[in-house]
Amino acid sequence: MAPNPQRRAAWIWLSISFVGLALLFLPPIAGIDGMNGGFALQFISIALIIPAGIVGAYLYFRRARVLDRIRNGTGLLARWSYDPVEWARYTEAEVVRDRSWKIGLFWIISGWSLFFGVLFLIFDRKAGFAVFLVMLGLIALVGATAALSIWLPYRRNRRGSGEALIHPEGVFLNGALHAWGVGGATLDEVLLHREEGLILSFSYSFPAKGGRDSRTVNVPVPLGKEEEADRVVRHFRGE
Repeated sequence: MAPNPQRRAAWIWLSISFVGLALLFLPPIAGIDGMNGGFALQFISIALIIPAGIVGAYLYFRRARVLDRIRNGTGLLARWSYDPVEWARYTEAEVVRDRSWKIGLFWIISGWSLFFGVLFLIFDRKAGFAVFLVMLGLIALVGATAALSIWLPYRRNRRGSGEALIHPEGVFLNGALHAWGVGGATLDEVLLHREEGLILSFSYSFPAKGGRDSRTVNVPVPLGKEEEADRVVRHFRGE
């Protein structure tokens, strides 16, 4: 069995906390005066780097255990593989769906950013220009993030042969883990619907800055697995 990528991510986060710990003791060891940046370095280490590393490691170790159970087949609800033509059709349809709402969201954020940037430029020319440049930078950052979030899953789906593992704790679709019950994530809805083929959609939400964020993973149902998909839906609905 291939190494668990979630566990690898957990060790990376844990190593970040050790870097923060090293930075905490660096000023006295290196002779950096507290008033010349030593205190600031220690504060960043205690308030940001060490906690972020510990929390990240905790969450990813929990996700790793979920993935272990899924890949071991413990309590698995369905394991589906796909015909190459079937998977290719899903891959192209999925990138169209993904691109549609992410580009729409990008234009909304860009519009508001430009609106406030121009507003500052009009009413405060001195400080407004700096704000306008920051807003342009924000638009570029959001655009790059959106492009990567579309391209990376598309590339993974193009390179993969397609496999779906459906478990009460999450879905492992072609190498990507979607887990609920970890870090405050909850499964909100499971739907079976027809688009370019039969699709089993899992919508879940998780804590994010400013509230909760949501995500939907669309799992294609292979030909001949319609009844099994219906059983999966009934399981999550408690029927």
